[in-house]
Amino acid sequence: MSLKGLDRRIGKMLLEARNDFRPDPFTLDGIESAVVYIPKGIGDGMAVFPAIRALLERSVARLIIVASPANAMVFEPLHGVEVVTVPHERAYRAIVRLGRELRAELGRVDLCIEATSRDNSGSIRFVGALRARMNLQLSGSRMKCYAPFSARAVQMYFERDLPVPWCWAALMQDAGIAEVEGKFELPLPPGVEEEVDAWLDGRGEFIVLNLDGSTPDKWLSLERGEMVAQCLEQRYGLPILVICSPSGEAKAAALAQRLKFVTLPALPRTIHHSAALIARAALVVTPDTSVVHIASAFDRPVIGIYRRANGHWIPLSTMSATIVTEGEVEKLSERALVQAMDEIGPLPPVRSVGGPDAVRLGPDV
Repeated sequence: MSLKGLDRRIGKMLLEARNDFRPDPFTLDGIESAVVYIPKGIGDGMAVFPAIRALLERSVARLIIVASPANAMVFEPLHGVEVVTVPHERAYRAIVRLGRELRAELGRVDLCIEATSRDNSGSIRFVGALRARMNLQLSGSRMKCYAPFSARAVQMYFERDLPVPWCWAALMQDAGIAEVEGKFELPLPPGVEEEVDAWLDGRGEFIVLNLDGSTPDKWLSLERGEMVAQCLEQRYGLPILVICSPSGEAKAAALAQRLKFVTLPALPRTIHHSAALIARAALVVTPDTSVVHIASAFDRPVIGIYRRANGHWIPLSTMSATIVTEGEVEKLSERALVQAMDEIGPLPPVRSVGGPDAVRLGPDV
């Protein structure tokens, strides 16, 4: 280990020692207040829903989710939860201040679920500031404030590289909170589906294509997107709706101008409007794992384009294929796309949307 690495390790040990504490014995009786700490990205927020559903099933009186500006919209449509935000997971002063404020407001919180899956400086500080009676985590932390129920879930995450929702479902089961489905979720706000259905009126079946992930190495160029769209149209003969964030609108519009079978929907560029389109799609193709997770939430056939293999974020749809480019997704080849379409096979008829289908935690995990 380098000297710099040794310094970081010692610094983390000291930080843990300053924030660790002895919790109350873990008991499910009398859990009136719970805090879920997840100030990360959209996909991270969607992955922790097994824990949220388990707490809701127990009718916790106060359920507070600590989110980031990037993923707060994932939780805001939920009934029975409160959403508060910190700027990001390294905004240490804001994180500590919020932990102390929640403790002052609620008294001693009954349960804290540290849901970032990373034993980092922000999560250590938050847990230490909140000082809940009981604490659960998936990060493998050795702090004594955490209840000793995470062995199976941590093994699933770190050793078996299994999907994150499965790991949370296993932890909720092992802690005795509730048996819940291990799946991604994205609740939709009122009115979004009606708005999307009104725009789609009479359009028939379609494919959803997304060109951009969260970082430049997950972006498909206009030229590569054109290749993907042409391959999809040649195989399936279906129109293509290209979804995007506001920052990707110019490229999406340019693709729609180049190809007559591609349309940029005249809808707000929100994650929820995109999700409603995905829920109604015959197929979804994307280099963005958040879009993959939305397709999984609604059990839509999906082709995910990945820079590298990562079992934590694979599609959980019944019909799915993954392409690993081993580098920038711009390296995507026509041959790899054709192989993925072969793996998907014939597309089933699009069913009516009645909410996400179950993706259960299998007995083999």
